[in-house]
Amino acid sequence: MKSSIQLKNFEKFLKDSCILYKENEPLAKHTTIRIGGPASLMVFPSKEEELFEVVRRASEMEIPWNVIGGGSNLLCADEGYVGVVINLRHLKGIRVLRKEEGSTKNGGTLILEVLSGTMVGEVLSFARRQGYSGLEFLAGVPATVGGAVRMNAGAYGKTFSMFVKKVKLLKEGKIEDYQPRENDWTYRSFRREGIVVSATIGLIRVSPEEIEKNLKEIYFKRKANQPLTERTFGSAFKNPPCCYAGKLIEDCGLKGYRIGGAKVSERHANFIVNFGNAKAQDVLALLRGVQKKVWERFGIMLEPEVKFLGCSL
Repeated sequence: MKSSIQLKNFEKFLKDSCILYKENEPLAKHTTIRIGGPASLMVFPSKEEELFEVVRRASEMEIPWNVIGGGSNLLCADEGYVGVVINLRHLKGIRVLRKEEGSTKNGGTLILEVLSGTMVGEVLSFARRQGYSGLEFLAGVPATVGGAVRMNAGAYGKTFSMFVKKVKLLKEGKIEDYQPRENDWTYRSFRREGIVVSATIGLIRVSPEEIEKNLKEIYFKRKANQPLTERTFGSAFKNPPCCYAGKLIEDCGLKGYRIGGAKVSERHANFIVNFGNAKAQDVLALLRGVQKKVWERFGIMLEPEVKFLGCSL
């Protein structure tokens, strides 16, 4: 009873503050694998100040809250989430802080501040038009900048941390500018706590031909090896130090392995596909089954790369 009253009071605060929100919004609509029940309230702050007030008020009222971005690398519970889900997709924008033209031979840098809800693809397109390079390795990845920071998104030998100069964080009721140190970054993780409000990134000037070449190479690699047109949440497991998770799963003969409406992709074994009306419980059972098979054969316990909201492995 208390929680429902608190949620009603919180909803009144949102209305009075003219902050966009939806009641009982299906989380499935906001994840790339299209799984998840309703969130009691889903809030869409579009300004830094709105985000600050939403978090402050929810914390003061002791209402459970969580944050999502582009919805990749995320599995939400079939039952949904009782509380407030803060969706950062409306907190978007790109600002040029400094631009040094240089030349395509001697370089030059473009320093951007990007709000966390901005899609990485939008930043890539912006930089491409300006003639600056760096993020091509993430072409086609449906991640927000905030998610790319938090997960230290990486592929083909590069990581997002290589381009981050500064991160603006909302933590314990304060917003701070933080310059990451090397030990703040690990494989698929940014250790510093807090909500990523924005990131300052640096890109290098190169020729338009080199940018196009990089993009084509990445696109064809992804198209050849990944189920780009299917409903997935990206890589299911982190690569262990010894080898690739996908190779271990494939060597266990698990491509096409199904539980309910979920299966291990036939194209890339480290992708879980929602090929029907999969439930979160189908995916969880599939993940556990893959872990068990790989452990039994190789003695390696795969660690999930996917994050969980309202459910756990």
